[in-house]
Amino acid sequence: MAPILETAVSLLALAGTVAEATPLLKPGRHASPGVANVLSSSKRSLHNLLARYYGSTYGFTKPSPLPEKRDTSLPDGWSVFGCVAESTDARLLQGFAFSSSSLTPLLCVNECTKLGYTMAGTEYGDECYCANSYSGNGGGLADDSTCSMGCGGDSSETCGTTWYLNLYTYNSSSLASCSSDSTTTSSVASVSASSTASESSASATESATSSLDVATLIADASSTESASSSQITGTETASSASATATSSEAGATITASATSSVATSSFTSTASIYEDSDNASEWYALGCAIDSSDRVLSEYSVDMSDMTINSCLSACEDLGYKYAGVEFGEECYCSSTLASAVTYDEDQCNVVCNGDEAETCGGTWAIEIFELISSAVSSSCSNSTAPATSSVASLTSGVSATVTASASSSAATSTSETLSESAPETVSQSASANETESATASLTASSTESSTESSTESVSASTTATASGSATTADSTTVPSSSADHQVWAHHMVGNTYSYTSSNWASDIESATAAGIDGFALNIGSDSWQSSRVSDAYTAAGASGFKLFLSLDMTSLSCSSSSDAANLVSLVSEFASESAQATYDDKVVVSTFSGSDCAIDWQTSFVDALTADGIDIFFIPSLFSDVSTFSSNTWMDGELNWNSGWPMGSTDLTTNSDETYISALGDKVYAAAVSPFFYTHFSASSWNKNWLYRSDDWLYCTRWEQLISMRETVKLAEILTWNDFGESSYIGSISGDLPSGSDAFVDGMTHTGLLSLTNYYATAFKTGAYPSITEDELIMWARPHSHDATASSDSIGRPTGYSYTEDYLYAVVMATEAATVTLTSGSTTESFSVEAGLTKLKISLAAGSISGTITRSGSTVASYDAGSDFSYTTSPTTYNYNYFVGSSSS
Repeated sequence: MAPILETAVSLLALAGTVAEATPLLKPGRHASPGVANVLSSSKRSLHNLLARYYGSTYGFTKPSPLPEKRDTSLPDGWSVFGCVAESTDARLLQGFAFSSSSLTPLLCVNECTKLGYTMAGTEYGDECYCANSYSGNGGGLADDSTCSMGCGGDSSETCGTTWYLNLYTYNSSSLASCSSDSTTTSSVASVSASSTASESSASATESATSSLDVATLIADASSTESASSSQITGTETASSASATATSSEAGATITASATSSVATSSFTSTASIYEDSDNASEWYALGCAIDSSDRVLSEYSVDMSDMTINSCLSACEDLGYKYAGVEFGEECYCSSTLASAVTYDEDQCNVVCNGDEAETCGGTWAIEIFELISSAVSSSCSNSTAPATSSVASLTSGVSATVTASASSSAATSTSETLSESAPETVSQSASANETESATASLTASSTESSTESSTESVSASTTATASGSATTADSTTVPSSSADHQVWAHHMVGNTYSYTSSNWASDIESATAAGIDGFALNIGSDSWQSSRVSDAYTAAGASGFKLFLSLDMTSLSCSSSSDAANLVSLVSEFASESAQATYDDKVVVSTFSGSDCAIDWQTSFVDALTADGIDIFFIPSLFSDVSTFSSNTWMDGELNWNSGWPMGSTDLTTNSDETYISALGDKVYAAAVSPFFYTHFSASSWNKNWLYRSDDWLYCTRWEQLISMRETVKLAEILTWNDFGESSYIGSISGDLPSGSDAFVDGMTHTGLLSLTNYYATAFKTGAYPSITEDELIMWARPHSHDATASSDSIGRPTGYSYTEDYLYAVVMATEAATVTLTSGSTTESFSVEAGLTKLKISLAAGSISGTITRSGSTVASYDAGSDFSYTTSPTTYNYNYFVGSSSS
C-alpha cells in the first residue's frame, strides 16, 4: 500500500510541474486555457494506478440500491457526451446517486430526469450519479474505450468503469417539439433613457472598448441602439471607449452602445467541458479557428475591455445563441450556427483576455469557439435560427423600434393572442405586406418582461409603480369558455401523516374545500402503516363531497414482479368502492408518481387485472419518459405533467411543456401541475437532495393564469403539493410528521396564506369566471436571506439553482375598490395605487421584518405585520430558500 501511495504522491507532484506548461488549447479541453491538457492525462494515470482500491481509498461508499427496472431508449433531449474521469476529492456528479444491480443508461437517465438534473453518469457497472454541474477535480474526457464495464442490467451496454463515468447530458434545444417558426422576445433588464433603431449602410472598424454584459446592452442608464446593414470589414485595434455591440438578424444588424462596465468573474477548471461560473451553464470547447471578414460566428458581436471567457459565454447564452467565440483578447462573437467550413489551428489563439491574464481569448484573426451543451438559463425551447433578443418585438429587415422608460422600477406582464388590457404600460406591434414593421414600448418605470408575440398581437397591462418597486395586474379577467367539467386536486403525501387521526384528515379536508380544491391525490408508498392512514382519509371524507384517489409512488413501491403487480391491484381494490373515491368518466381514478421504469406490464398485470375484478380505472400516471410513447400506451388514459409546475432554469415558466404534452397525448386527458415553490436541502448522508426551482415573479399566480387561459384544452389541474414539506411546495398547514431534517427549513415558514389565492384561481379555472372580491386582502411572501449569501454554519452547502432566484418581497393585493397599498421590508417602504381586482406587487428586500397595509379614504382596511415571525438577513447561519407567506386574513 505504502509504495503505491508514495508513487501517487510523486505523480501528483509531477502533475503540479506539468501545470506550469503553456496551454495547449486542444479541442475538447476543460477551459480555462491556463491549465494544460497533459495535466488531465496525469490525473487519469493516477486514477488507473489507484483503480484496485476504487472509492474506498477516499472514504467513498456505494450508494443505496434502487428497485430493479426495465430498459427502453433514451428520452428525447438526452444524448451521449462521452467517457469522463471521476473526481478524487469529491464525486464528480453530486446531485443524487443510487446503485442498482439492474442498472442501464436509461434507468440512470430517467431517475436524473425525474429530479430535474441535466447530467447523468453511470459508473462501475451499477452506480448512477446525477447533477447539473461538475464537482471536484475530475471531468477529463477519455477515450470511449476506457468506459468498458458492462451494465448490471444489460451487459451489452457500458456503465463506466473504475474511476470513469459514461456521461449523458440533456439539451432542450434538441427536442423535436421546439418550433422553428416562433420568435421569443425577452427583455432581461430594466431600460432607461431612449433608443431608436433604423436601417443604414455602413462599414465598421473592430475596436476594444469598455466592459459590457449582455444585460447592460438593454438595461444601462444611457443606452442607444441603432440597426444597420453594416458588414465588418475593418482591422482590429485596441482602445478604451464606450462599449459597442452588433447583432445581425434576418438581414438587419442591430448595434448597441453603452457607457458603463460590468465586472466579470474569473474561472479555472481542468475537464473537457467549460462550465460558465457565472450561471453554471456548460460549454464544449471546439478549438481555435481561423477567422475572416465573413466571420465564423456572424450573428452577433460585442467588444469588452474587461472580457473573460465567462463574460462572453454568458452574453451569448442570454441572447439565446448556441455558439460563442472569443477573439483578440476583447471581442466576443455569437451565432446560432457555425460556418460550413472551419479551419482549426491551436497555435494561433495566443492573446490573453483583457479581463483575465490567466486565460487566452483567441488571437489576431483567430477565434476560440465554444458550443453550449447544458444551459442554466432555461429548459424551454427556443428558435435556434432566431434566438431571443433584447428588443420589444422581433426585429427584421426594415424594422424600426422605439423604447422609452424612466425610474428604476420593473413591471411584469405575460401575453397571449386573446389578451387585451389597458393602462400605462403598452406593447404593440403592427405590420402590413411589404411595409415597415414598428414596435413601441412606453413604461412608467423601467420594465423587466418576457413575452412571446406575433405580428397580430396587441397587448397592454395596467401598471403603477414608484421608486424601486413594481406592480402589475392579473393577465386577464376574461376566462375562455368551456362546457367540460374541470377539476382541481392537491397532492397529499401520506408518508408525512404517520401521527394523523381522523380529525387531522377532517381539518385538511375542510381547509382544502374552502380553497376550492375538489380532492386529494393520496401519494402512497411502501410503508405498511400508510394504507391505514389512507383508510382514515376515506372515512373522514365520507359524504362531504370531497374526493380522494391513490397516487402510487413508484419510487417507493416495488414493480418488478407479478407479486408486486398483485400488491398494486390490491391497494386500488381496497378503496375503489369507497363513497369518497374520485371518478372520471365513471371510472375509478388512479395515478402514480413515476413508473416508466417498472418491469411489470401495466396493461395486463394492472389495468386488465383490475378490470377482471370488476374495477374499471381511469389511469392517469405521472411518467418521466419519452412523450412520443404516450399515444401508443393503451393502458394510460392520460398523463400528469409533474414538472410543468416549475421553470427548470433561470427564467420564468412558460407553457411550452404543456403544449408538448397535449400534442403528444392526442385524445388522451392532460393534467397540468401548479405549484408555489420548490426547495429541498438534505445532506448526502440523508436524502441527498439540495436544489431549488425558480419560484420568483409570483409563480403561483402566473401558473394559475396560464392554466386558466388554456382551460379549453386543460381540464385537470393538480396542486403540488398540500404537504410535501421536504420540498417546500406545501400550501396546507405545517402538521403531521416532517421528513427528518426538513424542520430546519420548514418550521415557522407558513404557506397557508396562499389558500385564498388558490380559491380565487381554482374558481376561475373550474367555472369559467373569476369570483367577485368581497374582502380586501394582502398576501405577501419572501425568503429569509439574500440569494447569494454565504451561510456561516451549513455543512450541506448552497443549493443548485440558488443563482436563479432574486431578492424581492412579493405581494398580491385583492382589492374591493381602488386603494393605496404600502409595503415595508426592513427600512424600505414603498406605496402603490391599485385598482379594484387583483394586483401583483414587489419591492426589494432589506434586512428586517416585512409588513403591508391597504388604505382607502384615509382608513386602513387590511394589514399584515410579520413582526418577529420573519426576518430577512444577508448573513444567515444556515441556508434556507423556502418562502415565508403572510396574509392579512390569517
